[in-house]
Amino acid sequence: METELAGNPDFGHIKFRLDSGDKILVESGAMAVMDTHVAVESKMMGGFVPALMRKLLAGESLMVGEYSSSQSGQRLQISPAIPGQVLHRKLQGETLMMQAGSFLACTPGVNVNTVFGGIKALFSGEGMFFLKITGQGDLWFNAYGSVVEHEMSGDFIVDTGHVVGWEPSVNWEITGMGNLMSTIFSGEGLVIRFSGSGKVWLQTRSMGGLSGWLSGYCRG
Repeated sequence: METELAGNPDFGHIKFRLDSGDKILVESGAMAVMDTHVAVESKMMGGFVPALMRKLLAGESLMVGEYSSSQSGQRLQISPAIPGQVLHRKLQGETLMMQAGSFLACTPGVNVNTVFGGIKALFSGEGMFFLKITGQGDLWFNAYGSVVEHEMSGDFIVDTGHVVGWEPSVNWEITGMGNLMSTIFSGEGLVIRFSGSGKVWLQTRSMGGLSGWLSGYCRG
């Protein structure tokens, strides 16, 4: 299997060249182009209960598409629903935490589960649950806008809408911007306070910011 990340950082997408027997699990609706010898079958990643939990709690698709090839050199192109950068990570047994909606595709052997972000996450505007991604294989994830990779060297505060993911060695806590009044009236809502060591991936745009901007033009 050959892969190419194209269109980054504005309109990232993935181009695959699949060999016979290769399989890719893809977020529902992300397929853009494929050759005629590529087959797709709907799957519940991890089984019914984990798939249902991701759907109900994190807003992810209940089903993913399992794409496979019966011949070598078959093309498959996938694109996320939002404009921005697509990244690749080779997992070798480690765990990554991801914002819901960041998962794009993976190879078999990678597992995607949900993790409760705490009661405060309910008011973050980004959802109460995060994705916990583990296993061995290739993982592709996407962001809204460009991705900034931050190497932790002390405490770090990020708006919840600008977080893509982080390594498990990083400690995290959802909190407010100062006291309750500051959190309500600052316009920033809740943030994630990171500490410890490891990498954090951020996105330069947020869906919450976009929806807030658009709402001003949608009023009758």
